[in-house]
Amino acid sequence: MRVHRNGSATWTVENRLNDTAAATLARNDSLRRSLARDAIAIHDGTLHSTSVSGDTVRMRYRTPDVATDAPGGVLRVDYFRDDDGRLVRFGLGADRLTLVAPPGMVVGDALPGADVSARRMTVTSFDSSGDGPFVTLVPDDAALAPLWSLVAVALPLAPIVGRNVLLFLVVPGAVFAGGFAVLARGARALDADATTTPDRRALAVVGVGVLAFAYPLYAGTVVVGSEPSLLAGGVGAVVLGALLSLPAVRDQLSEWRLAGLVALASALAVATGLLLQASTLPDVNVVPLLLPLPVYAATLAGYTAAHMSLRRGLTVAVGALLVVLATMFSITTRGSTLYVLAVALAVFGALAAVVVGSPFFLLGYGLAD
Repeated sequence: MRVHRNGSATWTVENRLNDTAAATLARNDSLRRSLARDAIAIHDGTLHSTSVSGDTVRMRYRTPDVATDAPGGVLRVDYFRDDDGRLVRFGLGADRLTLVAPPGMVVGDALPGADVSARRMTVTSFDSSGDGPFVTLVPDDAALAPLWSLVAVALPLAPIVGRNVLLFLVVPGAVFAGGFAVLARGARALDADATTTPDRRALAVVGVGVLAFAYPLYAGTVVVGSEPSLLAGGVGAVVLGALLSLPAVRDQLSEWRLAGLVALASALAVATGLLLQASTLPDVNVVPLLLPLPVYAATLAGYTAAHMSLRRGLTVAVGALLVVLATMFSITTRGSTLYVLAVALAVFGALAAVVVGSPFFLLGYGLAD
């Protein structure tokens, strides 16, 4: 892939064939060109030539807009990123790809795991993860090449990040905060801190944890390893509810001590999940284990709503939710055809956290100061 200074690229693609296929394509030029055109049908490319040498068929074509000019004389290669849902990339598509910068330029930012040597970047694998990274080509005499590469990448990402922060973080965070604000108003109107004893509320939280344990059973799956995040969340809920059911713990309670209990439950949940995953799964994924954290933090939000200000505890709970959302959704993705579904999933997750977190919130609301 030879990138030119005007942003176009000339490709030389080589495929090794068996002897029969190579002989057939060597004799039939129209068949060879037809296959070559079909091979690049999804690209905005123009076929220039085809040839066969021994057992290798070679195709050359040109793509007009592989790279874009950026400040500092930088060329930003956007080829490895999904194209607004029209083209989703999966893997490298070749055994080896070598990108060659124009004369007088070198590779600045490269693909992860690439072998870079001045003008050349060679990769043998590529994990797009839905939206691949940029590649930058910088003048070989630029003193501030890393800075200009950063600017070149930041410019197109700024509006994308702004949109994703709004839709993936701000909107679900507002739904989450609004749900608990409504719950706090209802609790005050109904004088909820006097209607049920803290013991019963703590047992209700323990019951939520027991339901998490039982889910794999009534879902028809195996307990260990089927839902590590759910089982881990159940551990944290049982621990938090059991501790707050003890009068000795409640008698010494304060905002900071309750925050410590929430942190303890969160740490035990994550540790349990890691142990379950490590024993059953080849690759440990921490992200799902963070899901219960906003639910646990709802206990602190309920406590501060009753005795101080809802905003204090709710800030912690919303912060925990934003951490979960930021790990689940990429804020740099341009999005694909499922982008709207991802936004809906984030909002639904915030609503689900309000529903599941309600017993935790009411437990905190009923605790004495």
